[in-house]
Amino acid sequence: MRVIYASLMLNALALILKTYAVLHSTSSAVDAEFLHTLGDFIGSALLATGATLMFRKPSLKYPFGFGRTPYVLGLISTSIIGGFLFTISLSAGINRLVSGGAVTATQGALVTLLTALVADGIILIWAVREHRSNSEDPAVKGTIVENLSDLVGDVAAISSVLTANPLMDAYGAFIISGILLFSAISLGYRYFNVLIGRAAPKNVVGRAVKVAVAIPGVIDVNDVKSLVIGPDQYLLIMEVEAREDASVEELERIREELRERLQEAEPRVKYLIVEFVPPRAPPATFRDLLKRIVRMSE
Repeated sequence: MRVIYASLMLNALALILKTYAVLHSTSSAVDAEFLHTLGDFIGSALLATGATLMFRKPSLKYPFGFGRTPYVLGLISTSIIGGFLFTISLSAGINRLVSGGAVTATQGALVTLLTALVADGIILIWAVREHRSNSEDPAVKGTIVENLSDLVGDVAAISSVLTANPLMDAYGAFIISGILLFSAISLGYRYFNVLIGRAAPKNVVGRAVKVAVAIPGVIDVNDVKSLVIGPDQYLLIMEVEAREDASVEELERIREELRERLQEAEPRVKYLIVEFVPPRAPPATFRDLLKRIVRMSE
């Protein structure tokens, strides 16, 4: 989650820079990009707040903790970006297209926009590196989408200032408003998927099945249900076949061994629930289960 805090700091810097650019230019594209950065700052602030709250300990009222907090606040931020800020930036482009007028900007405004472009590029590179080591976290993916859209918006604003063409300026505002809408829909979809009960990544689920069937006493694994409960935190419910005459002590031994082996093989599984059932026909249903897991979309 370090990239989220870094994104917040750089978005704050970019917001200061683009505030200066707005005050020293008459470009609608620059105005739209300022709104874009304002939305990014709000989103980063909410994500950072969620990333802080997620470390609160579980309780009886919240037994699985607050791991989903970043996704809840992220969904709120996308609503702000996709609604209010998109409408304002689109209106700025329409006003420029209708009214025309000269596009002016000081040299200082151009320098601040170029500096913001460099800052957005730095955090994008960092986010991509974080994504390689943690590709399943939608908060990290959201940071990539956010900063990639920032780069495109920066280029559009800088192009409008350099050309000083009212038509180009209007189109630049339209491009940035489109970026705002696309970012909101893309990020909102990712957060929505997690909040409605998205399964753990298929490599995590598949590894859990393979670990289970390798334990002595386990005959088969009929089903696995999983749930994302936070960044890099998953809940698994496994239906495991054991001998019909297995004693309570033996079932408990299988449960503990499965928990230990799974914790070693896949530490991201924070909670494991094992349901034992007697053998069913046909045998080896775990092979079909693994095939379904492989076909499961990410």
